[in-house]
Amino acid sequence: MSFRSVKRYARATVGGAAVLSVVALAACDYGPDGDQDVITLAGSDTTQDVSADIVADYNLDTTYNNNPDTPADDRDILRNVLSVQTAPIAVPADEHCGAISYRTPPGSGEIVAPNGSGAGRNALRASVLADDGCIDIARSSAGPRAINPSTGDLATFEYYAFALDAVGWSSASTLAPANLTLAQLRGIYNCTFTNWNQVGGSAGAIQRYWPQSASGTMQFFRDAVLGFDPVPISTGSCPAPVITQENTGELIDTNNHEQTALVPYSGANWVAQARGAAPDQRHGQLIKNLDGQNIVRSDDGQFELNAEDTEFPAAPVRESNVAMVDPTPDYQGVRFVFNVIDSTHVSYDSAKRYVGFDNVDAGPTSPLCSGTLGTTDSIASLGFGRLTGAIGPNNLGGSLCRLYVPV
Repeated sequence: MSFRSVKRYARATVGGAAVLSVVALAACDYGPDGDQDVITLAGSDTTQDVSADIVADYNLDTTYNNNPDTPADDRDILRNVLSVQTAPIAVPADEHCGAISYRTPPGSGEIVAPNGSGAGRNALRASVLADDGCIDIARSSAGPRAINPSTGDLATFEYYAFALDAVGWSSASTLAPANLTLAQLRGIYNCTFTNWNQVGGSAGAIQRYWPQSASGTMQFFRDAVLGFDPVPISTGSCPAPVITQENTGELIDTNNHEQTALVPYSGANWVAQARGAAPDQRHGQLIKNLDGQNIVRSDDGQFELNAEDTEFPAAPVRESNVAMVDPTPDYQGVRFVFNVIDSTHVSYDSAKRYVGFDNVDAGPTSPLCSGTLGTTDSIASLGFGRLTGAIGPNNLGGSLCRLYVPV
């Protein structure tokens, strides 16, 4: 792994605090809505751990998430359903939806958890069309899909980007090179190259791994990095991709494919797992260089996303390299991560209070988007890159989020 050294956390924290204090003065949080709801989040594997921290902060909050004019505790109840919910999670009933227990796989009287960004957005779409308020916020590591009420997004979806991530290629193989060019990476996934020695490594066959079909990381890597779907492509010397849960090397380890496999991997998730801030599922996976750059950096074993700052102005992970911002970025693989809500949904007002903002000058924001959430920076500690308060068409109010909609 070719990391660049960095003088770490004090610098990042101080700079981040300065940004947050300026933004906090620019806009105010939404007021209490006076209506107790149950707000359920589901979908992306990539953002489930950072969402868990955010949800925990909101559930404990007795100021923002409470109506001071009501003597009773009327805080909304937020539930973060994991993409693979091995232990059941009970979501209580509210005025819109009956009680539900999610579990993977489901037992008697339980519902399987939506696994991945696509499944989360599909569950939100189904909830909107059924007018039942059972899924209120979809976690997504991919941007808006084409509008289609059967297979894609509803025109009323709102995507609130709240952080930066990047997806690189990862391998545990000692035969793999330290660096691939983008052309070589694409050549591996389209079966042009089938041996590590064809791309600068040592002799040994290559086995492609690929995230499961509802994964936002899969959608992003397919569309923004490769530009094609590798799943239908195979030859005698190039076996079909092995489908895996995203951001884990567990199946590669189980299949004894450590020397042959490569797989897309979220930089933020890799960092969080390396730090112990999230369960470590790497099983020896290392994120390698792409076109001579890495999306992760370290100093004495302390890792972080290789994001742009004053010390590293040329670092690849920056907003200007997000394809939604610049369709021809200097570095492929940088993305936003989103919370998705629907403007016609029965829970819209409550959901927006937690993950959104009004895209107008000095409009109100959620604490997540104003930077006033909790006492710790969950976004940075879980490996993601903070967005700035830079004003633009998707952020007219100078919040720490961005608003996108399907087209």
